[in-house]
Amino acid sequence: MNAARIVSALLLATTLAACGETTATGPVTEPPVVNPPSDPGTTDPSQPTPYTMKGVVRNASGEPLAGVEVWADNTLYDNMNVLGRTDAQGRYSLSLPRDQLGTWQAGGAFKTVYNGDAYELGMEVDNTASFATDAGAIRNFTVKTSGEKPGGGYYGGTVWVYGNYKNGDFKNRYVELTLTPDGPLLDGSTGETLKRFVDGNTVADVPIGRYTVTARYLPEGGAPRNMLVMRQDEDTFAPSTTLMFRKEPKYGVMTDFNLQLAPQP
Repeated sequence: MNAARIVSALLLATTLAACGETTATGPVTEPPVVNPPSDPGTTDPSQPTPYTMKGVVRNASGEPLAGVEVWADNTLYDNMNVLGRTDAQGRYSLSLPRDQLGTWQAGGAFKTVYNGDAYELGMEVDNTASFATDAGAIRNFTVKTSGEKPGGGYYGGTVWVYGNYKNGDFKNRYVELTLTPDGPLLDGSTGETLKRFVDGNTVADVPIGRYTVTARYLPEGGAPRNMLVMRQDEDTFAPSTTLMFRKEPKYGVMTDFNLQLAPQP
């Protein structure tokens, strides 16, 4: 380039700068370089994998659950989910789409049939925070068999009691029930023996399962007395009976029985 052209170019650049004009090319954005996730078998299972949500689903006893539905829900778009199910070891792994905006939140539902009724139990996730697609996340779930639901009510069922006063009067609030699990609970876990006092006519939030029930009357300032129990479909009072929960349209998940004071010796 000769001296005249150099001078002309410098003058043109000075004139444009003085007028406040710039070229309209804008920044050049290169497409992101995306590294595919590593083979899960060669990565640390305790660390998140990019573009993946993974974890384990367990019951209340800490045992893995197979076939449980788990999902990642996109926080930006409605009805955008990635679904999957757990394997025989309770593990799952969801591959997240790489071309979608927004973050993700974990969810799931444990569905089963128990005593002829279909149930869907809530699951508690160990981390409720949303996460970015390229970061990935580990989210472990535990099936809830008791405790308060976020929208009200309880995960457990309700035991209803009806008094029979043939052998004497009593107040329900001094009736102590002992509920001993008879086999696994709804989620397959091993239940614990419960001792609960009746509140009004009910004992609320009992993990759903099959129980042997006994009762005692423990009045304030009075001597304890044994009680007799009888299911609605039985004809005779006895020291114990077996209870199974069922679904009722009006009352939800429930079981019920009659009780009366045992005869004095």
